[in-house]
Amino acid sequence: MITESIMDDSFSNLEEREVATNVFRAKASIDSQTNYLTATAKDWGQWVDTFNFMHGDETYIDNNLDVESLANLQIDMMLFFDASGELYYIAGVDHHTIEERNISATFREYIATEHLLFLEPSLDKYVSGMISTPEGPMMVGTSPITPNPIDETIAGTIVIAKFLDPGFIEELEETTQLSINIKDIVPYIPSLDNNSALLQDSESFQIDYADEGTAVGTTLLKDINGVPALAMEIEMQRDVYQQGQSAIHYVLYALFAIGAVYGLVLILLIEKSVLARVTLLSRNVNSITENGSLSSRVHISGNDELRMLADNMNHMLQTLEDNEEKLQAAEHENQQKMEAVLANILSGILIIDSQTHKIIDVNPAAEDIIGLPKKELVGRECHEFICPAEKGKCPISDLGMSVNRSERMLINQEGKKIWILKSVVPVTVSGKDYFIESFVDLSKIKEAEEKLIQARVAAETANRAKSDFLTTMSHELRTPLNSIIGFSDLIISGSVGQISDTQRRFIENISSSGKHLLALINNVLDLSKVEANKMELYYEIFSVADVFSEVKQLISPLAAGSGLRVEFHREDNITTMYADKTRFKQILFNLISNAIKFTPTDGSVAVFASRKGDMAEFIVKDTGIGISKNDKGRLFQPFTQLDSAINRQYAGTGLGLSLVKQFIEMHNGNIRVDSEVGKGTTFTFELPLIKRDIKEVNLREARDKGDGLGEANIVSGTIRQENTIIEEPLILVIEDDDNSRELLEVTLKNEGYRVASASSGAEALKLAERLKPLAITLDIMMPGMDGWDVLKHLKEEERTKDIPVIITSMLDDKEIGRTWGAIDYFIKPVDKDVLIAALEKIEGNVLKRDARETAKSSIN
Repeated sequence: MITESIMDDSFSNLEEREVATNVFRAKASIDSQTNYLTATAKDWGQWVDTFNFMHGDETYIDNNLDVESLANLQIDMMLFFDASGELYYIAGVDHHTIEERNISATFREYIATEHLLFLEPSLDKYVSGMISTPEGPMMVGTSPITPNPIDETIAGTIVIAKFLDPGFIEELEETTQLSINIKDIVPYIPSLDNNSALLQDSESFQIDYADEGTAVGTTLLKDINGVPALAMEIEMQRDVYQQGQSAIHYVLYALFAIGAVYGLVLILLIEKSVLARVTLLSRNVNSITENGSLSSRVHISGNDELRMLADNMNHMLQTLEDNEEKLQAAEHENQQKMEAVLANILSGILIIDSQTHKIIDVNPAAEDIIGLPKKELVGRECHEFICPAEKGKCPISDLGMSVNRSERMLINQEGKKIWILKSVVPVTVSGKDYFIESFVDLSKIKEAEEKLIQARVAAETANRAKSDFLTTMSHELRTPLNSIIGFSDLIISGSVGQISDTQRRFIENISSSGKHLLALINNVLDLSKVEANKMELYYEIFSVADVFSEVKQLISPLAAGSGLRVEFHREDNITTMYADKTRFKQILFNLISNAIKFTPTDGSVAVFASRKGDMAEFIVKDTGIGISKNDKGRLFQPFTQLDSAINRQYAGTGLGLSLVKQFIEMHNGNIRVDSEVGKGTTFTFELPLIKRDIKEVNLREARDKGDGLGEANIVSGTIRQENTIIEEPLILVIEDDDNSRELLEVTLKNEGYRVASASSGAEALKLAERLKPLAITLDIMMPGMDGWDVLKHLKEEERTKDIPVIITSMLDDKEIGRTWGAIDYFIKPVDKDVLIAALEKIEGNVLKRDARETAKSSIN
């Protein structure tokens, strides 16, 4: 009965698997058809002609949507929905008869409700499956309509459809060689509950038996919304079942006959040949177990399974014996390797008993560092040599750390303290705990560190000395240059009398040479500040067009003298920048003047400005002599000209381009150069366009207008009210250098101002309090009380705190001047026009204030 039940179940399982295979074959054929529809929709949807059709190209209908074309695709319907979900066009065909299909109004109304087909189209959204329509079940595949597979512009959705009509079922039966019947799901609903496997799992099916010879497999087909829509039945003959029933009968008869014979023979054999030999085998195994010898063997006669078992046991014993020998050899080899490693490792190694902290073993490196042989170290406590202060406070055993790595002190056998870097790790060997302590002698490293510290101190001292030297030399050089340039310009302007043309030319040469020397000094100081990380950028928002205009005025004499054309081009997408305006002008001036210097007569220089993303791009292009590939690597090195021939022909220190690169990189920008010998050079640099909060910008602009610092805030022109000025305004000049003081006095007097002078801070404070001048020009570097102390006292004193102070100094400390309340800050030599404009602005502000006070008094 058991055998019959087992075989019956086996054949039933075979029959069930066969039904399942056929059901899923039919279902796979339907899925293949829906996949084909989706692939067709994707091909047509990613076609530019389809995209153009959705935008009004009506030739698409005649060229592509005729009956023959749709029938060749083996489809029944093609629908087009626009991006808003409205039905744009529909074409139908009966692909069996190759005739145009009439699309009913009922179908059109229904298809508009299947939102899943066409709403929210996207590149990665494709709907594939089945829908139930008033005209019967239909398989569909969809795709978004785009110009091409990668363009994300979506014009709508294309839907390819095919009816599950009798013709399709006939084709399906021919393909699968199965008897297939697709029915409405309604008759099955009463027999299914909510927990039915058919409803819960789309891969489930059920088997019904029409009779002894026919089985029917049924599965549900779900629509695109995941709702069961149709029932598919597969009818097949029960061949497996019938063959199984015949096989069961034959097997049962055979088993009864064989069992009877086998039972008799088995009883005789067990008694004679098995029980006695099993007893012998048991004795041999017990003997081997008691002796514990792997060299013993089991002896069993015969040629059967027991003999095979005995042989296997003997083979196992032989393998164990061989492995034991190999393990012993490997252990010996590993021990030798470990001893070789410990003997040759550079670090000192101590093996320490974790309980007693006594040394168990050492390597030669440890012997050398401690200064004692192994025999004198083994057995002694580790704290005698390493970390004696930590006895009883061991990081591992006492403080519970798993690993300890730190710098510690080792005391060698001579009592000398040696800095070491040590590492302690706990290990367990054969059930016993040890510490492996390794250490490295840091004596040489500590000596090297000390030397590095001393070298760094020396370098910093030298750097400070260099900065002090540059500051001193700047003052010592700029002071006479201030007089040379200032007095030369006074003579040239005719303020001290008429001069001949020859005298004018000579004095102009003196002024030009002085300004050239001043530019060289400024470049050296700028480079020194950059290298010392003392150069600061003063960011502001400014007009690119205004800077172009200012730079054009500066380089126009250079271009005219060389017979060159200089053109400026700015695209509309760049109007303002946020950067250090002074350094930006210096970058442009250096690049353009460099281009002018190396461009022959009748050549040209062009400057371009444009916006590239979040960067401003500037290009300076010339038609000059060009730069060779070998020289490009040295182009931005300070104090470097390209070759000796160029050095002889063209003047310069080689600092201009070096500063350009430094200033650009300080703005987080970049610069590159393209050049070909004989064809010119193109410098391209980019600066970031930083967007700031409008409120922050307004605050900055208001502050700049309030403190008056910087040339951008100076208003040119004399502002006076008629019949209100009785005498010239008084300016107090505070300057310790006689020549510089005289230059300012003459300049101011020639411009119509009265001048009072002071050569010391104490004298200046007295004069300021007594005379109450319109404004004060103040030098910083003065003996005794320097300019900062004078400015501080002026602003703290009630009677002088409102007097505007203009700093004229060799030092570039505008931020300090702003902090202490200076209204303007000019670096010597001071441009006369800039200084006069600043004074005129102050004079105008005073007049306006007096007018307001007069009007207020009249009202009162």
